[in-house]
Amino acid sequence: MTDLVSKRSSLRSRTANSALFGRFLKNTTGSTAIEYGLIMGLVFLAIVTAIHYMADQTAAMYTYIGSKLVSSSS
Repeated sequence: MTDLVSKRSSLRSRTANSALFGRFLKNTTGSTAIEYGLIMGLVFLAIVTAIHYMADQTAAMYTYIGSKLVSSSS
């Protein structure tokens, strides 16, 4: 008798777990937010990379302009 009760309990818990897992797979409410978050992360990474790449060129440009201004005023 006890064995039958434990089998029923085990079957119920497996069924409940299967139902919970099925609901988890069907739930798509947060997927759009996750996708937008990933896109924003990639855009942020692209911006940081571009700024890092252009920083040396921009500094060199301002140094060149500054040296030309100093030499033209002398």
